[in-house]
Amino acid sequence: MLPILLFLCSMAQSQQEMKIESVLLTPGKSVGIIEGTVFDPNGKRVEGAFVYAVGNAESARPLGSRWPPGPSTTTDSEGNFVLEGVAPDSKVRVYASKESDYYEDDSDAFMFKRPKNLKIPEVEVRAGQTVNVTVQLAQKVGRIHLYVRDADTKELVSGIFSQWCRKDVPAKYCVGGMSGPSDYERLISLGVAVSIKIEADDGLHEKSQYRNPITGSRYFRAKSGKTETVNVYLRKKRL
Repeated sequence: MLPILLFLCSMAQSQQEMKIESVLLTPGKSVGIIEGTVFDPNGKRVEGAFVYAVGNAESARPLGSRWPPGPSTTTDSEGNFVLEGVAPDSKVRVYASKESDYYEDDSDAFMFKRPKNLKIPEVEVRAGQTVNVTVQLAQKVGRIHLYVRDADTKELVSGIFSQWCRKDVPAKYCVGGMSGPSDYERLISLGVAVSIKIEADDGLHEKSQYRNPITGSRYFRAKSGKTETVNVYLRKKRL
């Protein structure tokens, strides 16, 4: 009798596990879907925009987790997108960007700043349901193309540490610090002044800081939809 009871219990447990697995693997059963369209500031549909969703639980993930934490995709030729597998949440924010067209990721606000009139779409996602949303991109930002060269040879210096700081913001909120290429581009928000400190990782060159060659200012200010080329020349250290 005991073996029969054990067999029946095992069967019941297996059936329960199969039901749970079925719910988890069946699209739309335990997660939701966000559909929508991305427009530029003039109301034109944006093809190839990067779109992702972040809920409250996902945005609280520790550093080192994958980014974006939620599902992501790109828009089609009509600016439409579908985000599948969105975890249910009462407040899910939808972000869109397209760096090639100077539209930055508006979630990156700790370093620069969001436009005052920018509205990040926020929706409630429920399991098994589809919600629609419209994403309006902000004004085009600017871009800096940075070249770090040897002051004598004018050749690119291989490997640099860069620190990008917004004016009047504590240094702990600066970004950068990792070794990167000497031929480098970065989007810069409008209406902010950014200082750029450069250091080669070869130990042979002195540190330097960006200076506007015309005004002498150590702050860079971006122009909407424009890429500005900047050459920084590093002098060799005196031995």
